[in-house]
Amino acid sequence: MEKNSFQFNVALATTLVLLSAGVHQLHAQQQDWSIYDWETNLEQAAVQAEQENKQILVFFAGSDWCGWCDRLIVEVIETDRFQTFLDSYVVPVLIDFPRNIPISPERQEYNQELARRFAVSGYPTVFILDSSEAMRLRTGYRQGGADSYITHLLPAVR
Repeated sequence: MEKNSFQFNVALATTLVLLSAGVHQLHAQQQDWSIYDWETNLEQAAVQAEQENKQILVFFAGSDWCGWCDRLIVEVIETDRFQTFLDSYVVPVLIDFPRNIPISPERQEYNQELARRFAVSGYPTVFILDSSEAMRLRTGYRQGGADSYITHLLPAVR
């Protein structure tokens, strides 16, 4: 019995090390992520959305530590299909809570204020807002890739 328990623990530890390596690989790639080019000010995004007759997609993320955020970015956001969706329907906004990427104290406070305002308690949290900042949809990570995610968001952006 002890031998089986030991083998299980070794297998579990090996699996956790391999999963951790995969997450570190994702974080190593993050400097190229398009989210870092998104608007970071909701009020400015609202003005742009009004001018362009679009909705606002707000992505509350922990971009350098949140595994589910990594998955959403890799499986959905960084796909060509989703980039086309963004260009057509929404003004994307990143509200980031990184642990290792430096952001100004003013940005940290602004992001915290928005998280309180929208009652964000976990990451990733994604909102579709209209140009007056009224909520149309609240969601997060969903399995199924870009096409499934777009199908989920479309009713809120039309």
